[in-house]
Amino acid sequence: MSEVRFLPVERMNSDGFRDLLAPFRFNEQENSNDLVAVKIHPGEDGNSSYIPASLVKLAVDALHLPERRTFLTDTTVLYGGRRMTAPDYVSLAHEHGFRMPELPPFIVADGLVGTDEFAVELPSSCETKIARMAGTLARIDTAVMISHFKGHLLAGFGGSIKHMGMGWAARAGKLYQHSSVMPSVAADRCTMCGACISACGSNAIEPLTRSMRIDERKCTGCGECIQRCPVGAIRVSWNQEAHIFVKRMTEYALAASMAVKIPVFINFLMNISPDCDCMKNEGPPMVNNIGVLASCDPVGIDQASLDLVTAADPLGDNAEAGHDKFLKRRPDRDGREQLCAAEKLGMGSRAYQLVMV
Repeated sequence: MSEVRFLPVERMNSDGFRDLLAPFRFNEQENSNDLVAVKIHPGEDGNSSYIPASLVKLAVDALHLPERRTFLTDTTVLYGGRRMTAPDYVSLAHEHGFRMPELPPFIVADGLVGTDEFAVELPSSCETKIARMAGTLARIDTAVMISHFKGHLLAGFGGSIKHMGMGWAARAGKLYQHSSVMPSVAADRCTMCGACISACGSNAIEPLTRSMRIDERKCTGCGECIQRCPVGAIRVSWNQEAHIFVKRMTEYALAASMAVKIPVFINFLMNISPDCDCMKNEGPPMVNNIGVLASCDPVGIDQASLDLVTAADPLGDNAEAGHDKFLKRRPDRDGREQLCAAEKLGMGSRAYQLVMV
């Protein structure tokens, strides 16, 4: 049974973070030569629910990470927008407050356009044989995972496991994870507004006489068109292929944990939106802010995060206290599937002890 430390929202100040992260504080002499990556998500252009730089700074400061050997990082994405190339992504991260001298430098982990890769060979029991991870993983010693716990279109919810699996993958790895999940257009609902065309970063959507059409040969399965369609005409058929996505994502999370030492996972239960920080229209919070968790176990911390959100009183028309709010939002996407898969892979335990700080 893993220990998950919980700092409630009313104590989220510098003293509270020092207490929360005291067991994980870096020893400057012991780790003086380590390169330390702090994995974050600075938020998509137009997104407002990402964890702000001021809270990330509280965690970074409390951990006593080595000066001049620590950097913030994330990877590029498949779809259109400002996170497709490293220069634009760095500029966006700076605009969102993730910049020096307040914080360590922000460096994109998979190169200028997502092709800087590091191959990780997985155990024979995995469907994925070689995981194509961000190249930076081959050059760092330690990583700190700072995740925003929230809903996710394909995984049900996203926390530490999703952040490792999708967030550390190079572009080819992301494509592999998404490649079995393809959206389609319901012709009777399509209004031909063109919102999906502008949202697609792979030029996979074209107009026909009465509706749009998605070319499966070009589609990366990123799901951005589903989010942008104003009338809900674009959908994914939730069948066995969606389960393949979760399996591949979880195996990529295992690859990340094999590639680099991760002594602490930090989940922020703030601005808990129904959609992820990659979306411009992520939706209003599902519950009030809860706090922040820390653990050495990615499975335990995600299970504890889910349990706390489930127990919380809802905002708006979300599920009542005691019911899974993410499952109500997307009944065909049970986020617990990733927890079971990760536990089966030996990444951690769903059984945990919650320790109030």
